[in-house]
Amino acid sequence: MSRKHFPRSMICRVTTALALLLSCVSPSLAGDTTGDFSDPEVISADRDASDVRAFYLGVSAGHASGGSDEFGLRVNGGTLFGAGEVSTDGNFAGFRGGWRGTLPARGGRDYVYGLEVGYDFGTLDGSTSSQIGGTLVSGRSAISDVFSIRLRNGLTNRSRSVLYFVTVGYVRGDITTSASLTDIGGTSRFEEVDRRQGFSASLGAEHKLDDNWSITGEIEYLQFESETVELGPTFSTKSTPSYRGLRIGLNYTF
Repeated sequence: MSRKHFPRSMICRVTTALALLLSCVSPSLAGDTTGDFSDPEVISADRDASDVRAFYLGVSAGHASGGSDEFGLRVNGGTLFGAGEVSTDGNFAGFRGGWRGTLPARGGRDYVYGLEVGYDFGTLDGSTSSQIGGTLVSGRSAISDVFSIRLRNGLTNRSRSVLYFVTVGYVRGDITTSASLTDIGGTSRFEEVDRRQGFSASLGAEHKLDDNWSITGEIEYLQFESETVELGPTFSTKSTPSYRGLRIGLNYTF
């Protein structure tokens, strides 16, 4: 069998072509430094600045109304004389301070959590009266000096300029319960003050004015525990005070 021989010139041409091909491919094998590539995602300076934990102090004021409590006098633990419904209302103001932290959430928002302590002063009260036979029966319930501890949670908008939040908490305040009986013989008055605990819940929003200052607005509900109040040796009444409030405030964040 005969063996075919390729011309030397053809072998040289093939070798030269392979060398040129390898010279073009070799940079790609080593790593394409000119091709498209993407950098890893980096948290922006603004976003990093918002992921902080901070203390704040603030002041607030508001108006309370809508609380209702049926008032009646029970004589010697037996007969009950109803005087009507006591609706608690009035204005209040207070101080507050707290701590909060933030965590990144979906959609460019922040999840905000924290703890707030507050004190409100001012008296919220309501009264009622009813004519029973020949006697005018009057009752009054008042709430004052309310101390609160609240847990706050919420989400910001995408620009993180507004926080929408809810709170739940523990409250403790002074409850004044009083009654009077007026007949042809004159007026007899009775009063009892006790310190009572309860709970609160609210829904609100906080808007940043700058890096430190913000304004807040919220609606809230407070309910104090129910107790039987002894008014002297003869009369008693069951007291269950509550109210709904609208509060505005100003916070300064450190």
